[in-house]
Amino acid sequence: MARKPRVEFDGAFYHVIVRGNQRQDIFRDDRDRAVYLDKVERYRAQYGLRLYAYVLMSNHVHLLLQTGATPLSKIMQAIQFTYTQSYNRRHRTVGHLFQGRYKAILCDRDAYLLELVRYIHLNPARLRQPRDFHKYPWSSHQAYLGKKTPAAVETGLMLRQLGNGPARARRAYRAFIAAGVGIGHRESYYDTIDQRFLGDEDFIERVEKRAERAEVLPRGPRIGFVSLVEAIADEHGTTAKVLVRPGRERGWTGARAILVYLAREWGGLSAKELGKRLHRDPSRVSRLYANYAQNRDRRMEAEIAQLLGAISQ
Repeated sequence: MARKPRVEFDGAFYHVIVRGNQRQDIFRDDRDRAVYLDKVERYRAQYGLRLYAYVLMSNHVHLLLQTGATPLSKIMQAIQFTYTQSYNRRHRTVGHLFQGRYKAILCDRDAYLLELVRYIHLNPARLRQPRDFHKYPWSSHQAYLGKKTPAAVETGLMLRQLGNGPARARRAYRAFIAAGVGIGHRESYYDTIDQRFLGDEDFIERVEKRAERAEVLPRGPRIGFVSLVEAIADEHGTTAKVLVRPGRERGWTGARAILVYLAREWGGLSAKELGKRLHRDPSRVSRLYANYAQNRDRRMEAEIAQLLGAISQ
């Protein structure tokens, strides 16, 4: 079944699940985890994101968040791509780190905020070899107890629902979390309507009205030239320098052709500008574009878009 387009609008509340490619680990050690949360915090602040909960497991991440004016696709593109760059540089690897397109469930915040925060924070306790979630350092659980976390978390909305005053609310939060221990995996949180929504019919109707003008997908991901070069280099198992240096290395003609095409289609660069960046005559750039356009590799384009964490066509 074809994937449905994401619904994105100012104030949308999502449960985001990011998984490693082929179930591989996306964190090798605590330094990797710290880098990932640094990326989350950086783009949270930059894009006015409200973060309500997170947990970093070995091969997947849960984020509970609410967007502002910047769409989720752009935020996740920034987090995933920059973390992949850091990971590959540090561990001297290339290629995909994350599994295709992340899952983003648009949720009814009023109905599911408390339950989803608890579900996310109890992830370590549901492992085959359970971890003490109270001491687990890579979740936002400590933020709800009044402690500082690497990524700033919006705790007030949930705590106000649990009690008046910080002390009373945190006691109630501890009791609420403790009551959830042993519940196990909740498939109902993934059993979405139309592959995208978690809420009742009234919620879906409100979302549809809110998103009437927002559910138009861009033709392709809008991405900077440098990021695009690095993604294509990763996909082809080489380096960015190889693709942009002068010379007629025929072995990389295909990679340069898709680079030219995507830079024009996704980045809006002219043949003249690409000629300067690739050290080639604009007429040569135009020929690369035309040749590739006649026989596009849509699978490769989709993989590059996924590597960037963007929405493919």
